[in-house]
Amino acid sequence: MNKIKKISLLPLLVLGLAACNKKEVIQLNFDVKPEKTSYKVGETVNFLITGNPDQVLFYSGEEGRKYIYKDRTQAQSDNITLEFATNRRYGLDAQQPNSLRLLASQTFNGKYDAANVNPADWVDITPAFTLSGIQSTDVAYVSSGIVNLTTLSSLGFTLDKSKPVYFAFKYTGVTGTTQPRWWVNKFDVKTTTTDGQVLPVASIASATWTPVKVLTTSPVNWTFGTDLILKFQGGGTTTGSNQVWAISGGLSLTKVQPDAGVALKNMSTRMDNYTYKYTAAGTYTVTFVAANVNVYGESKSVKEVQVVVTP
Repeated sequence: MNKIKKISLLPLLVLGLAACNKKEVIQLNFDVKPEKTSYKVGETVNFLITGNPDQVLFYSGEEGRKYIYKDRTQAQSDNITLEFATNRRYGLDAQQPNSLRLLASQTFNGKYDAANVNPADWVDITPAFTLSGIQSTDVAYVSSGIVNLTTLSSLGFTLDKSKPVYFAFKYTGVTGTTQPRWWVNKFDVKTTTTDGQVLPVASIASATWTPVKVLTTSPVNWTFGTDLILKFQGGGTTTGSNQVWAISGGLSLTKVQPDAGVALKNMSTRMDNYTYKYTAAGTYTVTFVAANVNVYGESKSVKEVQVVVTP
């Protein structure tokens, strides 16, 4: 009789021991609020944090730092703009006409050599922009103006937003007179989304320029260095003729980077407050994402607060 009782109690004992040894995620006790809801531009915003989560991510609510867009990789727009800036020195238009042109293509095959640069694939969109006149200093750059790339059909370029677009700065110089020098220090492609956000698509650095000597005997080439200036040096009267293109990589006009948060802490640190400064006036939806994470699971909390920044 006693033996039977011991056996029947064994499952209960095992269950009890399992309950004592059970591991689980520590549930969050987390909250955050600013000391006040209105601040001046440049004033330090102090966010007060309660609880001690293992991890905290911070989204300031500024462009590119909004929690609601953390998973967005595509953005639709009918306002896709290009602005670049040029500095021209030396050489006369009468002797060296059209020495710099901006071309666009959505049929270029992406092979960067003279045999594959077919002029029939490219459209001259220069008339939509402003180029620099002859400058007396290296630092005098002229903005091209901001041009919506979807409005260039009158020039023969009808943008297909579903396809990559390539741009090329085409330099042409003829021996016998001074060939102009052209520098480009800005090339910004941006898209304005349907909800009014202005998002970067490409910069002069990210466009990844590749020089191609279409006239293979050209003695001068485009260069792009650590100063982030795309340069063609031109040449004197005895310099041989040049036709050299600087061609961008294929730019996707709808692909955008997801908005990113800033990691504020990990489990080895404690944080009771966080300070931040805004450089522009506006009403910001600020988001803190806190989490406790281990091999047994995750406990997560998302807290939003509004901060008004006045001039």
